[in-house]
Amino acid sequence: MAATRLRKTFRFPTDSSEEDDDPEVLDEEEQDNLIGKLRKENEERNEDFKRIFLAIPAISTMTFLPALLTTPLVQARVLCLLSMSSLMCTAYILLFIPKINSDSANRNHTQEILQPASGPIHRYLSFLNGGLSMLILLNVFSLKGKQGVHEGFWLLCILPAVIFSITMMARHTMLDVDISELEGLRYEYKGA
Repeated sequence: MAATRLRKTFRFPTDSSEEDDDPEVLDEEEQDNLIGKLRKENEERNEDFKRIFLAIPAISTMTFLPALLTTPLVQARVLCLLSMSSLMCTAYILLFIPKINSDSANRNHTQEILQPASGPIHRYLSFLNGGLSMLILLNVFSLKGKQGVHEGFWLLCILPAVIFSITMMARHTMLDVDISELEGLRYEYKGA
């Protein structure tokens, strides 16, 4: 059986058609408007993600209150307090410590000058919080099976490490979108 072929009408390259393969050319003002719109959308999306990822440690902190109040062991209470402080440190890191893209900071030295001086808290809190989360993980397994601690307590104490790692990955992902790189790709085109 012979196959039927559909043929397209031949058009010379000078023919104007609505299906142009050429990209749309934007003048300087349109480029500025587009970059401004993209920057605004990115900032709004980052704020939404920041609110969501701030709610996670806050709600998780509340889950430690019943265990803190009902556990008779001092070691378990200390682990609850350390877990709660780790979760609050995670929220503090996300909310107050700005993450600067190292590539854009090297290109724009003026941006580095405008940033507030970072003290030891801004420099080391994420490392200390990661270490605290690992310390909690190591200590919680010594409580597994002890009298006076409910069986799921070790699962509860894994929360700070899991939430810290998820929050840091989300923070890094929010940083990956850098609209300022688009300004270097602008081209000079004057409108009519």
